[in-house]
Amino acid sequence: MAVMFVPVSHLLAEPSLRLTALVTGPRTETDRISWVSTTELPDPLPFLRGGELVMTTGLLERTDAQWRDLIVRLARRPIAALCFGTGLVHPRVPDVVVDAAADAALTLIESPADVPFGQISRWVADQIFARHYEAVHAAVRIQDGMVRELLAGGGLRGLLRRLHAQLDAGTVAVLEPDGRLVAKHPAASRWSGHPGPAPENGEGPVELPIMLGDIPVALLRTERATRHTGLVSFAANLFGLEFARQQAVRTGRREMLGQVIEDIVLRARSEPDARRSLALHGVTADSRYRVVVAQPATGRDRLRHAPWTLDQPFASETDPMPVALVRDSVVVLLPGDRDPQPVTAGLLRRLSRIDPEVGIGVSEARAGVAGLRVGYHEGCHAARSGPGVHHAAPLSPTGLVLANLELPMADVGRAVLEPLLAHDADHGGDLIRTLRSYLEHDCQSAPTIKALIVHRNTLRYRLQLIERLTGKDLNRFKDRMELWFALAAIDLEPPEVHSAST
Repeated sequence: MAVMFVPVSHLLAEPSLRLTALVTGPRTETDRISWVSTTELPDPLPFLRGGELVMTTGLLERTDAQWRDLIVRLARRPIAALCFGTGLVHPRVPDVVVDAAADAALTLIESPADVPFGQISRWVADQIFARHYEAVHAAVRIQDGMVRELLAGGGLRGLLRRLHAQLDAGTVAVLEPDGRLVAKHPAASRWSGHPGPAPENGEGPVELPIMLGDIPVALLRTERATRHTGLVSFAANLFGLEFARQQAVRTGRREMLGQVIEDIVLRARSEPDARRSLALHGVTADSRYRVVVAQPATGRDRLRHAPWTLDQPFASETDPMPVALVRDSVVVLLPGDRDPQPVTAGLLRRLSRIDPEVGIGVSEARAGVAGLRVGYHEGCHAARSGPGVHHAAPLSPTGLVLANLELPMADVGRAVLEPLLAHDADHGGDLIRTLRSYLEHDCQSAPTIKALIVHRNTLRYRLQLIERLTGKDLNRFKDRMELWFALAAIDLEPPEVHSAST
């Protein structure tokens, strides 16, 4: 709540106090009394903060020089006015006080003896209290109007519009945490996006965080200074509540679509049922879609409760295209005729705030339920390529099996190759490298010997040892395929896991 004041002119105009202005400063109409201080101290300045109506009877004897020094210092504070009570100590205000006040341009008021200082103090206190009450009542009306704006369907843009009308602080805007403009009012106003240097008086644009729980998700900023900071704070809280409400609506919708996609991937729905469920979410199964998969390393709560698509609440509670939450991944079904770059760039920018190393994979455009299934695996496979956006090459049948997160391929691969991994670890051997090279060279000895730079007998010994340790016959196609799958599967492990085990 802002500090309340009583104009000096209102005090002088109150007939019951019978006050007389002996000297009027140049700002009598705008000088404001913040409180009243009655003092007979030799030096009252340490107890004054400025803006007070200082009242004295002149009880303490002072020389002319002392009076002049005191009045000059009071004017520099500055106080609102000096009220001199007459009829008790001094029959009238001393001339030196009048002259010093005139020289210092300090408003000097005479109070008769039959008007106690307590009566003046009560009148000022009543006025300040009345103004406080009026301000509180007005703030409640304004806040009630802002709440009603949201409840009536005005949305967040309506809230911005109403806040702008109440503040007289120029454009009001909502920004992303990095300063990027999300929405502003008036919509046609110019917005530089930069608050600029702070004024010398310390007053400047108001900027407050918009919070969801303990997560700052946006900023509410005014173009110019305002004394209604409490109203801006209230609006920031309303924005946070509305963001949370809209996020809950979107999250529920995204999770329902996510369940449909997960069922499709796991083949837990028949194709007709899958088509009907997709249609309920605005997805036409016969249309071509790219499947965009983002896999941030964050908890479920952060994706579900914080608006990582902050611009959405200012347009609609629905996503502009189908968005799903599948486990801890964000999945976007992007129509095949749309350019994926703007979508993936925006998704990367927002999700990078919760995981700077987030990977995003983009599949080929395909139609049909089976196309979504393949596209999902392509997107997942590409997303694991590292930070940033990666476009997937079409998966081979082998790549599709290896990309299937439901299959414990890496664990199975390690189980098959464990004897070779253990032998290499214990003896500093190269059985894994030899097997990999031999299979990559189509099980031909000559190119394998050349690649490994080993003797023919050395290669023959290693291959015999591999067969003995694994129980596989490298002359059988089936055993070769199992060993090749096992090598490809352990490549799915993070490098530090694989290097630690080998």
